[in-house]
Amino acid sequence: MAGIFLAYSLLASTLLIVVWVVYKCVLANIGCFRFNRILLLSSITLAFVSPIFILNPFWLADIMENNIETAFNPVEVAYIANTVSEQITPIWDYIVTLYLIGVIVMTIYFLVSLVRLTLFILKGEHIKQDDCRIILHRHNSVAPFAWCGYIMMPRRDWYEFGQMIVCHEKAHIECRHWIDLLFMQAAIIITWYCPAIWLLRNELHTLHEYEADSRVLASGIKREEYQIFLIKKTVGARFATLSNCLNHSSLKKRITMMLSSKPTGKARVRAFVMVPAMALALIGLATPAVSAVINEVSAATPVEDLRYKITQKSDSTIRVTERNSDVVVTEKADAADAVPFIRTETAPNFPGGKDKLRAFINKTISFPETAYKDGVLNMDAVVQLTIAKDGVVKDARIVKSSGKTLDAEALRVAHMLPKFHPGLNSGLPSESSYTLEFNYYICNEYWSSNGE
Repeated sequence: MAGIFLAYSLLASTLLIVVWVVYKCVLANIGCFRFNRILLLSSITLAFVSPIFILNPFWLADIMENNIETAFNPVEVAYIANTVSEQITPIWDYIVTLYLIGVIVMTIYFLVSLVRLTLFILKGEHIKQDDCRIILHRHNSVAPFAWCGYIMMPRRDWYEFGQMIVCHEKAHIECRHWIDLLFMQAAIIITWYCPAIWLLRNELHTLHEYEADSRVLASGIKREEYQIFLIKKTVGARFATLSNCLNHSSLKKRITMMLSSKPTGKARVRAFVMVPAMALALIGLATPAVSAVINEVSAATPVEDLRYKITQKSDSTIRVTERNSDVVVTEKADAADAVPFIRTETAPNFPGGKDKLRAFINKTISFPETAYKDGVLNMDAVVQLTIAKDGVVKDARIVKSSGKTLDAEALRVAHMLPKFHPGLNSGLPSESSYTLEFNYYICNEYWSSNGE
């Protein structure tokens, strides 16, 4: 599940980069503040919804068994004569572990910010004025800010600039800007490593200030007085990213926007550039090369021991013949009976990943009574597949036998496998090999208890 979450995050991050580039190049400098805000939020929402339709529905895989405990471990390696297999941790497992650590850290930061906001509200002096809930606090180094339905400011600012601050912060509350910031914080938790999401949040913060400034001026306050007020209040620490601080964004940009002429309807036409840009990005993410990588990421799991290291072989007669995300396989340099293994730059993948493959095989495999010896079935067979360019299982051979009866069943199941995502060379489908390990241990409790 962690791998699926990471794959979803990577797809969303790619689309977020497209959103930021298009917005910054085409729309950022036009004065349609509310229009830009709605467009930005809609595009970000689309960036998080679209990957759901690109990803395979891994969560639909049913791997429940009926009263039989089995183990099935597919591995994409060559099993050859005189081999030594060495388990290694896939690189994506390390990446998904790092990603989850980042998600936890950002979640903790979000919760700490909520606690701090709550303490400001509980400990401050409450004043009600014109349907506004004003909280006065004693932290003079913190700039005035608004969050939810509250306006928070130092007691000193209340006596000096109270009405002007209330007018500005009330605009944030009426526009529901705090909801935008909560949405962006959730997006940051999911894609914390993507620079685009942080830049988009800054753009949204800036739009909030532009929109609040325009509302203040529309209320009848003189532009020169308001600009002087902003210059006086440029100092002060910003409280938290969940709130709209008075001194957020460049003062120069804000004054420039106040002086700029009103935009025409033609300026909004630029927004349609976002449509082909997002469409091209989605088409690119749906290509076979990207799908193969996403399938590999989706199968990743968190690393249990980050200190695990691959041991080095000291025997000079042993050489590494296959190394991928699962194991290192070695063989004696003079081995003559090695099984051919067709390697590709991108290994073939079963649609839905290994969980879906495990579910299919566990539902398909059937063990005859003759496979049990003294009430116990012990299967340890390896089958190597040849995957054609179109993903069809072209050939299957036993490379590690578990007896005639069980080998026959393993081959029967292998030939029933549906199409794979084929292996890729230079992004093009190519014939490739894929190796499955069947490892089942079943104890017939009825036989052992009755002696029949």
